Amino acid sequence: MKTVFQSQLENRQAIENLLDNERRIVAEAPFPQDGMLEGVTARSGPATLEEAVDRMRKGQTDLSAPTYTEAIVMRTGYPSLLVRNGTFEDPKLQYWKDTLVPRRAVIDRAIANVGRVDLVNDPHNKWIGTGWRVNEDTFVTNRHVAVYFAQLRQGGWGFARGLKVYMDLREEHESDEQLEMLVSSILHIEPTGLPDVAILRIDKNALRTTADPVSLQLGGRRPDTIGVIGYPAKAVRDNPLDAMDRYFDDIYNVKRFAPGQIMDDNHSSTEFTHNATTLGGNSGSMIIDVDTGGAVGLHFAGSALTQNYAVKIDAVADILTRQSVYFDTGAGQDNGKAADGANGSGTDEEATGFEDRQGYQPDFLGDGPLWVPLPELNSVQLRKLARTKSGETELKYTHYSVVINGERRLAFYAAANIDGNELRRPRRKNSFKLDPRLAEDKQAGEDLYSRNDLDRGHLIRRLDPCWGSKAEADLANLDSMYFPNIAPQHKKLNQKIWLRLEEHVLDRTDDADARISVFVGCLFDDGDPVQKRSGVQVPMRFWKVVASIGRMRRGRSNRRVLQAQAFILSQEHLVKPGDLELVFGQGFEEFQVTIEELERLTGHDFGPLRDADTFALTSEMRAEHREKLESVTGLLTDVSDHVKPLGSLADVEAG
Repeated sequence: MKTVFQSQLENRQAIENLLDNERRIVAEAPFPQDGMLEGVTARSGPATLEEAVDRMRKGQTDLSAPTYTEAIVMRTGYPSLLVRNGTFEDPKLQYWKDTLVPRRAVIDRAIANVGRVDLVNDPHNKWIGTGWRVNEDTFVTNRHVAVYFAQLRQGGWGFARGLKVYMDLREEHESDEQLEMLVSSILHIEPTGLPDVAILRIDKNALRTTADPVSLQLGGRRPDTIGVIGYPAKAVRDNPLDAMDRYFDDIYNVKRFAPGQIMDDNHSSTEFTHNATTLGGNSGSMIIDVDTGGAVGLHFAGSALTQNYAVKIDAVADILTRQSVYFDTGAGQDNGKAADGANGSGTDEEATGFEDRQGYQPDFLGDGPLWVPLPELNSVQLRKLARTKSGETELKYTHYSVVINGERRLAFYAAANIDGNELRRPRRKNSFKLDPRLAEDKQAGEDLYSRNDLDRGHLIRRLDPCWGSKAEADLANLDSMYFPNIAPQHKKLNQKIWLRLEEHVLDRTDDADARISVFVGCLFDDGDPVQKRSGVQVPMRFWKVVASIGRMRRGRSNRRVLQAQAFILSQEHLVKPGDLELVFGQGFEEFQVTIEELERLTGHDFGPLRDADTFALTSEMRAEHREKLESVTGLLTDVSDHVKPLGSLADVEAG
């Protein structure tokens, strides 16, 4: 059975000509002075290199194991193109010009997400490799890159003493411009012997790019042409000097784009090989399908004049999923952006047939005193309710529901049931859609999020309703991506506490009661700033209520009781009214509030949750925080103890 590489060669006369030229150069070249090339058996100079070319041409790429010295595989014909001003230079060879230039926009979007791993306070190296973005603030690179600056400590990985690590998305030839972002944490380093992968997180306060993260091209087409984006450094010992001079012209350590082909697409269960030109410093480079711009691999090593090695993107995705790192999938679609047709009325198969959706269930926690109905709106809010074409006001999805403020085109609230014992983790689907049951002018779609710093923030977290059977979880995963469940949040939003509140409450329940109901909504204010392109007023605050089952133990009794906690997230001190893209002030603020206070702020009636509130703040703590709360948040409606700032999950009063 022919490999993809064989088929490509047979179908492309241009590539055949490059290989013929390769053979001619090999026959005339002397053997390198410093001994044998790694990955090639040294019997005699020209014969050995000739054999390497023959093996490449025949697709026989199961040679020796790679070294961590990225390599030139083809002596001619496979350029490493300089990147300047965010785009690659025009190739000299007509074949590559015809292949790459028409796809420039797609390739450039990927280029914008690749950075150099820079070091501060290291006595030996200014930089150590390459990394690239898989979501807003998360990068992947190689294990062997990360272990250089990492130190294993109790509880996880930290940085070696005194070292600071940055991701620089620029470092282009003849440019002094930098786009450095501080690496704040090492999320994961895959153990030795497993795929060469590490995951790094950027300090969100240092995030300085508006580029959409690259999508991961999983389990789909095998690319005709790939491109490697990274920062090759000079590597004389392991590579032929004539090829280095030809490709690099003594210009190293800057961003480059190198086209090529996959050689052995199934070198192992987690690896493939390729022939794009790389050098030391390319460790951690992104490999893309140039037709789509989607990431297909993570480059990690090479053997000179033999082959280069990459981790398959599906293996990278599996590691990200295990570490609870979200990412986008699809054929190179922009992160979080609607694909062609995805922002329409939802006429495809996934967007029709909601008759079987049960939505939020008020008896999920139990009957009687455990019954939790949807919050009730006041008379003014009822007049603003968006209705479906059949007159319904509750949009029912799998395991959750949404109630929309048609005037503001965003949710009054979303309500979900979460079963902690049956949660699944389906991969993210990159397909935000309008709900076809609702008129388009009653819901905010892609126009609110394009060409600005606003993120599509899930009200009900994507994975929260993904429980039950696999079919249920997969459907809930798709349902979570409808725009009624999305609200505009600034790209620098620090959601660590906000996102983990559900997990925090679930962790405090026993297995028998590992169920919670969650309500999340926008706190609308007439003074909210307007996003000009869409005309939508952007909420400056969001609220959340988590309801669960507690145990009241008195004597021998062990009665199940309803308990609830309420929280507010404020972004008003990150977003300047009238300029939604300017960040200033102290950053996002997170607070626990009483449900009584939340009712005053929202105008909603939370029914039995009001009496189930576990939050209590002593007068001494209240006095300590009074000045900050009144001057920073503006949340208080009276002087009672209703609000508490959160510094960590340990501050949450969860009963």
